[in-house]
Amino acid sequence: MTRFGRVLKLDFFEGRKAMMWGALCMVLLYLFFFWFAHEIGFHDSRFDYEQNPETRMMMRVSAICEAVGVFSVMAMYIFFLISASTLYRGEQKKQQRIAWLMLPASNMEKFLSRWIYLLVFSIVGGFLPFFVADLIHMAYLTMTDYPVQSAADDFFKIFPHTRTFPSGEYTGDNPLSVTSQYTALIAIHAFFLLGGVFFRKFHFIATSAVVVIAFACIVATANMLGYRDTPVAQDEVTRQIIFWIIANSGLIALFTWLAYWLFCRWQVVTHKFANV
Repeated sequence: MTRFGRVLKLDFFEGRKAMMWGALCMVLLYLFFFWFAHEIGFHDSRFDYEQNPETRMMMRVSAICEAVGVFSVMAMYIFFLISASTLYRGEQKKQQRIAWLMLPASNMEKFLSRWIYLLVFSIVGGFLPFFVADLIHMAYLTMTDYPVQSAADDFFKIFPHTRTFPSGEYTGDNPLSVTSQYTALIAIHAFFLLGGVFFRKFHFIATSAVVVIAFACIVATANMLGYRDTPVAQDEVTRQIIFWIIANSGLIALFTWLAYWLFCRWQVVTHKFANV
């Protein structure tokens, strides 16, 4: 086995418990969403106009799955951000940091190995548990004689997407807009990874505070310049979307490089709240 393979194996071995606990917690959270939606949905009077009881029940189950899909995607992305910002939480203690720095591998191998672990941890701990909870919910619907419906379609509908028909037409967001949205989400994720490398304590809270302040400053500046009140032509909208795709891609590269650059300069003794 190569040196990188040994580092990767070590990361997964030491992080196996965190991965299992993360997956279990997310399953319970998704099940809580289903339970809460049932408590609200089956007392909702919106569908009382429907005379057929079976159709009315099907409409309520559909509304429950739709609501759970929305909240589950939000919870999953927050889980991704928390995972990124706490990726190096264990190495903030002196003994663990000394052992990590003395590991016989290059900084690139250590950083890449932990990034791959983060990717797998996010999928296993945040993405797949939704489908486990969905299967449990479908089993519950079966045992209680409710109409059985999966929430997976509603879950995927929340993701930015474009449907293309054989005629070439599309509905929903256009492909450039979808790309812009995904690059923006990845850029935010990369910034939380940078925050996890930079901060020694309160990783998620501190990074979130920086993001909120940055967005507030951007919005305030845009309002002062009258950006939102200026009518924009369709061609200009397309150019702006392309600009944001390029800008977001640059931010992803910048934040990732800064995270690696800062990681390479870690010392045993650092500032109390930041790795500088």
